[in-house]
Amino acid sequence: MNIALAPEVILEAMKEHEQALARLYELYAAKFLEYKGFWTELSHEEVQHADWIDKLQADIEDSSKDFIVERFPLGAIQHSTEFVKNQTIAADQPDFVLINALSTALRLEEAMMENKYFEVIETDSIKTKHTLAMLAQSTQEHYQRIRKLWLEHK
Repeated sequence: MNIALAPEVILEAMKEHEQALARLYELYAAKFLEYKGFWTELSHEEVQHADWIDKLQADIEDSSKDFIVERFPLGAIQHSTEFVKNQTIAADQPDFVLINALSTALRLEEAMMENKYFEVIETDSIKTKHTLAMLAQSTQEHYQRIRKLWLEHK
């Protein structure tokens, strides 16, 4: 097990990833007005995820029970954030359609689940475990909602 030397850097990268997703989904809300509510709700939930990560960071700094384990490289989170930012550019293209947005969002949410994105933290703290479980569950719900709409439009 590799204990991270700078857990605040990992948590900050995770927060930036959630914020980038929120901006992407908000862009989709503006582009696909017939699904504005769908994308806006996802965007707001991504902002909430970023807030939860902020609280996790504060809890971890105040606790000796929590520690960050480097399960995957920081670069993987940063690479995904860059991918999300590039997708905001792609969404501005005239040929970008709803199925493109749904496919991108589906792939992003699925990657977080497959890579066990929220298992980067090992802890004995019940509070921290609960927050991580909420993040994972919310990501699973995002995936399911996006997939349902994706199946309707593929």
